[in-house]
Amino acid sequence: MHRSASFILMFVVTVLTVASGVSAPWASAEEPVVSTVANGVVAFYFHGNVRCATCKKIEAYADDAIHQGFAEALQNGALTWRVANVEETENRHFVEDFQLVTRSVVLAEYQDGKLVRWKNLDKVWQLVRSKDSFVEYVQDEARLFLGAS
Repeated sequence: MHRSASFILMFVVTVLTVASGVSAPWASAEEPVVSTVANGVVAFYFHGNVRCATCKKIEAYADDAIHQGFAEALQNGALTWRVANVEETENRHFVEDFQLVTRSVVLAEYQDGKLVRWKNLDKVWQLVRSKDSFVEYVQDEARLFLGAS
């Protein structure tokens, strides 16, 4: 009986921890604090604590689009890829900075550490059912954005 009570207590604590969005003390951090760059373009994927299969697919497709299409720009620092959980305290400002209403892919340009312009790639949700269309869209938008900087 004592074992089942301990199990139930641990289960309830885990469920409440996950539901509240608070990290359990035994859980490792998913990723480091996201910072901006001094100069250049950042391709961001923003997510929250709860991540559905579609959200994970959007991140994976965007990662592929950026890394496969912009190896040189990533190498020379003209473009940076960042993933951020906007529910973490240090990343909450991105919700306001980029007027985020859902999980998003955003291109942002920084000069002297200050945000000078940005674009939310809002068609990623419509295109997530076709990886080829998704990748083409993200790469086209990134090319245009990089060309304007």
